[in-house]
Amino acid sequence: MKLKKFLNFGWLKNNIIISNSLWLLSEKTLLLSLGLLISIMFARLLGPEEFGRYNYLLSLVALFIPIFSLGIGNILLRELSEHPSITASLLASCFKARFITAFFVSVGVIVAAFYIYGANWKPQLIAMLLFAHIFNAFEVYERWFQHQSDIKKLVYWRSGCFILFAALKLLLIYLYQSYIPLIMIMGLEVIIKNSGYYVLYKKYTSEKIMPKFNRSIFIDVFSQSKYLIFSSLAAVIYLKIDILMLEYMVGDEAVGIYSVAARLSEVWYILPQIVITALFPSLISLAKNNNVRYLKVLQQSFDYLFMSALILSICIFIASPWLIEMLYGQAYNQASTILQIHIFASLFIYMRVMLSQWLVSNKLAKFSLFSQLAGAVSNISLNLLLIPLYGPLGAAIASVISYAVSAYFCLFCFKQTRSIAFMMTKSIFFIFRLNKIKWVIFKFT
Repeated sequence: MKLKKFLNFGWLKNNIIISNSLWLLSEKTLLLSLGLLISIMFARLLGPEEFGRYNYLLSLVALFIPIFSLGIGNILLRELSEHPSITASLLASCFKARFITAFFVSVGVIVAAFYIYGANWKPQLIAMLLFAHIFNAFEVYERWFQHQSDIKKLVYWRSGCFILFAALKLLLIYLYQSYIPLIMIMGLEVIIKNSGYYVLYKKYTSEKIMPKFNRSIFIDVFSQSKYLIFSSLAAVIYLKIDILMLEYMVGDEAVGIYSVAARLSEVWYILPQIVITALFPSLISLAKNNNVRYLKVLQQSFDYLFMSALILSICIFIASPWLIEMLYGQAYNQASTILQIHIFASLFIYMRVMLSQWLVSNKLAKFSLFSQLAGAVSNISLNLLLIPLYGPLGAAIASVISYAVSAYFCLFCFKQTRSIAFMMTKSIFFIFRLNKIKWVIFKFT
């Protein structure tokens, strides 16, 4: 496809899958952009220590969200497509199982938190957030809208909630300059946003009363999803464990400084998602019709992703001191060096986006679990070694290495993924093939 033909958006109007994907990506861009702006204002007003406590609480609660979900998200979406006649019972059974699971896990965690921390601010705020996330069970009704390819309603609802509560958060932080009101308003946001999915579902369906729990239906779904719980949990661990270990081994101020650098680094991760979501359907079609051509374009895609990440990393590395001081102020100047290290994780995160799509399309999802576990184990081990020596900078180094292990090095361990590992290797050493690399967007014909 020539560039002129690609930029003719008639293909978008006729392809509901791509259209829905771009709606979701547009929403994510909005949420990340506004979220970054709010985070900057929070950090400046709270200061490193208070901002560190705030991020510690969010990271700690995030560890339990995969357990609350029971790993049934994408499995449920597939079941809705394969068994439309039992949609109401399927949704109700999954909702009730998730709600009950989240309730009892929350009670157990809250009891443990009071035992560990005593009757201070930590277990109280943990309890508040965990209680709010019990309402994540309503996310099963979000899947119904995805099944109906009716993404716009979800985007409008979520974006509206985010903008409203963002304004409330800014008002509270300006009035009180404390993270505790923020935790309260965040909990309320989670409850209202997720409950809204069920309200919307009731509005656009004829269901009057929620069906009873169907044990056989749920067991069938859970038998397929139980391994995904561990995969999601491993992913959250290797994404969040650095903050938890920093708080325990160094302190809240170190967490605040590190969180600033990590957030400014991670905000760029949406860019490859936009590109690959738009292009991957064409790659799948190419794989069915011309495997040689498909492999060539796949290699060029890895080249494109790696070069983009390298250019971004170099730019952020150079601009880091100026960015940190301009956005966050002198109190966070130490975050500059951390950002200069952390940003290079994008080299592997960008290629990981294509890898994840490739694993799914080739029915190799089990290797995703292995890679996430490898990343989690390496991140914990490296943090134990490097944080006592280098503090937040050590956590940044550990993150970059663990991302490399998860997205690249572990692929050499299995025959099925070794071909992709070699493709990534060629992209990493692209400088020796520079005259052969062309942008992937011009290669579709």
